[in-house]
Amino acid sequence: MPETTSSFLDKLQPAPQKKLLALDGGGIRGVLTLEILAGVEETVLADYFDYIAGTSTGAIIGTCLAIGMSVKEVRAFYLNNGPAMFSRAAVLRRFHYKFEQDHLAAMLKDVLGAETTLGSARLRTLLMMVLRNATTDSPWPVCNHPGALFNDRKFPGCNLDLPLWQLVRASTAAPTYFPPEVVRVGGEEFLFVDGGVTMFNNPAFQLFLMATVEPYNLNWPAARTRMLLVSVGTGSAPRPTLICGPRT
Repeated sequence: MPETTSSFLDKLQPAPQKKLLALDGGGIRGVLTLEILAGVEETVLADYFDYIAGTSTGAIIGTCLAIGMSVKEVRAFYLNNGPAMFSRAAVLRRFHYKFEQDHLAAMLKDVLGAETTLGSARLRTLLMMVLRNATTDSPWPVCNHPGALFNDRKFPGCNLDLPLWQLVRASTAAPTYFPPEVVRVGGEEFLFVDGGVTMFNNPAFQLFLMATVEPYNLNWPAARTRMLLVSVGTGSAPRPTLICGPRT
């Protein structure tokens, strides 16, 4: 892994153009995202982009990129650990979940660090990921911008103190595939499931809002020449068209 040369705090400084990267959810199809990124990577993407966002499998890729991993390293992580992360659950548990949770959690702890938090200086770029809070039935986009709402370290429920691996695990907890992730926030326990079951499976618009809209306290200029937003998806299967009546 490349040695950390900067932190996400450096991305808060003014620049002629801010560069944003949004990564869709899509399960193991995240390898398609990686192939696209590999085609455009000339340097470590954390050094190029100022803000990276991801949902579900996009949260895994985005977080790995944010800590300074190259696309090649992330791709190797997917290919080498995919069978373990997504191994079939024990027979008696398949009635509830298709994949074992322990493998995925263990792999995330290994690559991200069990003690690494959302506010860690290991992150070399701003990072946002989308979760769904099943307890409150609402989407939860969380980020490491220190000026964002709920990121004030004066409060016991500061999001910056949450384990990074656990947030990624929560964003990938697809219902019927993985059990919900229990995250303690401000002394309360909440159940989180895959951010892909919210309207932000493609997090590009939410990323744009968090970078530009005043309540999110970043306020980057949204002019065409001042901002570049790259959105990478995971592909989709074509749906057959049903033709009714005689063909002409």
